[in-house]
Amino acid sequence: MKREHSRHHQYRHQYQCHLQHLNHPKIATPLKSGTVNWLLLFCLIFPSFLYAAPYSKDIQREYQVLAPYSEQITKRIESSRQVVNYILKNLKQRSLPEQFVLVPMLESSYNSQALSHANAAGLWQLVPATAIRFGLEVTSEYDERFDERASTLAAIDYLTFLYNKFGQDMALTLAAYNAGEGRVMKAINKADSSQFSQLVLPKETRQYVSRFYALEQLIDLKQIKITSFQPLLLFSSTSNFNVQPLIAQDRLPPLIKL
Repeated sequence: MKREHSRHHQYRHQYQCHLQHLNHPKIATPLKSGTVNWLLLFCLIFPSFLYAAPYSKDIQREYQVLAPYSEQITKRIESSRQVVNYILKNLKQRSLPEQFVLVPMLESSYNSQALSHANAAGLWQLVPATAIRFGLEVTSEYDERFDERASTLAAIDYLTFLYNKFGQDMALTLAAYNAGEGRVMKAINKADSSQFSQLVLPKETRQYVSRFYALEQLIDLKQIKITSFQPLLLFSSTSNFNVQPLIAQDRLPPLIKL
């Protein structure tokens, strides 16, 4: 009963935040009490209504891009089960959505040594400024962005910051992770709306967010959580963390580059 009360409180809080957008004078006229009660009931039944994801046609287009790589993606996740488990554990500790475990799959295909032309590096493809901002050492002698554990903790700190800054809206959080929070805030202010579908953002960012949602449709997160649970690894040394994939998958690039 306590758990249900907590869930109801969470949805009501999210709903009230959402009503602030609905009641904005430039978005809609103030809502009457009857409409408010109806919307509260709707949001409790369909909480995903609270936050607008990309248009379904955009998600489906990206799904078609990823679908031919479905088997390779699944194998990559399976071969990266230790780092996946570590990410899931830290997401849970920070009360973040478990779906964020797919961000490094999108960014680097779980390749901790990935380096982009824009100097984004590691599992989470952090640029130097962001990495340093969230506590990583980035020098010519040593770059913690290539350290799976350290970079994961920094990336989750960053995601926590973005998720709270943008009202726990997943689409906006992902957009900010890709394009920077300043650009997303500017788009929100210009559109006078925090609905992702209403924002003018770079094509790359819109594609990034849509591809994330497509990946979420392609992958069974429940299965990831089951297969990634490795109780015997609780006592393993950190040297076993950076294991090599069981199968050669060099032909699978970061998914955002497909």
